[in-house]
Amino acid sequence: MHTPEKSAPPAIQGAPGAPVSQGAPVAPVSQDAPVAPHPARTLPVRILGLDVTATPGPRKPLTLAVCTLAPGDGNAPDNGMPDMPGAAPVLTLHELRELHTLDDLDRLFGGLLDAGFAGGDVPSGTGWVLGIDAALAQPLDLVEQLDWPRHWAGHATLCGAMDRAMFRDLLRAVSAARPAGQKYLYRACCRRAGAASPMNTVRPPVALMFHAVAPRLAAHEVHVPLLRPLSDKPRNTYVALETYPGWLARQLIGRAPYKGGGATDRAARREARTALLRSLAGLAGHPAASPHGAVAAPTLSTGLSAPRPGPLPDLLPRLTIRWNADHATRMLDDPEADLLDALLCAVLAAASALRPGYGLPSPAAPPHGITAAQLDVEGWIAGLPPEE
Repeated sequence: MHTPEKSAPPAIQGAPGAPVSQGAPVAPVSQDAPVAPHPARTLPVRILGLDVTATPGPRKPLTLAVCTLAPGDGNAPDNGMPDMPGAAPVLTLHELRELHTLDDLDRLFGGLLDAGFAGGDVPSGTGWVLGIDAALAQPLDLVEQLDWPRHWAGHATLCGAMDRAMFRDLLRAVSAARPAGQKYLYRACCRRAGAASPMNTVRPPVALMFHAVAPRLAAHEVHVPLLRPLSDKPRNTYVALETYPGWLARQLIGRAPYKGGGATDRAARREARTALLRSLAGLAGHPAASPHGAVAAPTLSTGLSAPRPGPLPDLLPRLTIRWNADHATRMLDDPEADLLDALLCAVLAAASALRPGYGLPSPAAPPHGITAAQLDVEGWIAGLPPEE
């Protein structure tokens, strides 16, 4: 853990104020009160995956994968994978939806989009489990240096009371005051996952995605394990988890880049996206199928990691993942992989929903080298193993 510096914080300060959302702020649960991990979710359940951009619009929208997670009964669109006796739970992708404004996040977190979600036999009122590709918290060291509230809803709301430029300038001022080579503070889970610091304002702008998401999430009655547990809500109906699709992609195909790049990179990166879909198809424990279903997949060039023959040991449970040919084409043809990242977020959310306590480490028995205070303030990335 990086030792926090005791120098005075920069002059730029944020004052507490009303949350950016239309919803009323949710009172935080005492961080001192023990919260027992709830059992794995009862199936079927709605699973969502959200790929985030800080400035959504028609050219670069937020992307939402709408899925259901159900027992392995085979009642799902086919992606070319056979059913098996005693089959793994089935995650079915029903819809890849675009959201064009940050106000759509308020509608999502408030449950106002639920009625329009496509597909699945999910009982009404059972909510969802949402995996979000955005840092939901800031490092404990930063929270202490700036004397922000320790409870997550408090400092998320405080950050939301600043406009984007003020929040960005605050973080840049903190970075500027730090020694060369130590400009950013990191959360424990970021170091474990190889993720960028939530203080990054460019390439990638993780801080701005936090600013877009966390204050809005804090303003709605959503259970955020570790950060804002709502133990009094029946079955924790609405649940949000931080997910990191890049980490899951590395577990599946290694470090082959699968998004972005120039014109000369497009063919190889499309092949990497093909490899990712093939690997996802292999998580049920039988041979990976074509990412297109009945359509033959392109031949993978050498240098890409082959799909793993079965589930990732100790990382993900057995899981059958289904999509249709249109979904596959859209995910393969999207050079920025926003659609595929949304599905990867949903996969991590589904895997977490199958585990007690969403598979997250407990502050009562934190991972080696990590404190309970870090877990309470910083949270954890869903699916990331607590121990290295």
